[in-house]
Amino acid sequence: MIIRCVKDYYKALNLDRDASFQEIKISFRKLALKYHPDKNKNSEESKKTFMNIVEAYEVLSNESSRKKYDQSFITGTPESRLMPKWSPSSDFKTIYSYSNLKSRSERGGMWDISQTANRGMWKATAVLFVALGIISILIFILS
Repeated sequence: MIIRCVKDYYKALNLDRDASFQEIKISFRKLALKYHPDKNKNSEESKKTFMNIVEAYEVLSNESSRKKYDQSFITGTPESRLMPKWSPSSDFKTIYSYSNLKSRSERGGMWDISQTANRGMWKATAVLFVALGIISILIFILS
């Protein structure tokens, strides 16, 4: 009987082993926002859960570390032999701050822009058309 010493990162992110990178990313953001300590009044349980989610995401979102992880899980080899012990990066609080996670998860892609940016683009477009109109009138008058 093999005793597994490896954490199940797929289980931490509620995913199957064949999950795509996009599925990993979506699941991480959803769970990170749900269990973020800032949202849960800094409870110890939410901190532990959040750190497990972040650890799972950082391992599974990197292709080479995911391969090493999968290999160690399949063979039942303790993770310390195949993978270095995970530790948060120095800019952990910046990258995984609640506001940063929330703003990244609300963006829907390149063309899904915020209302503020949208208003700015309309103003710039209006100024551009006014300037083109004035230039057109000046060309008409001078010709």
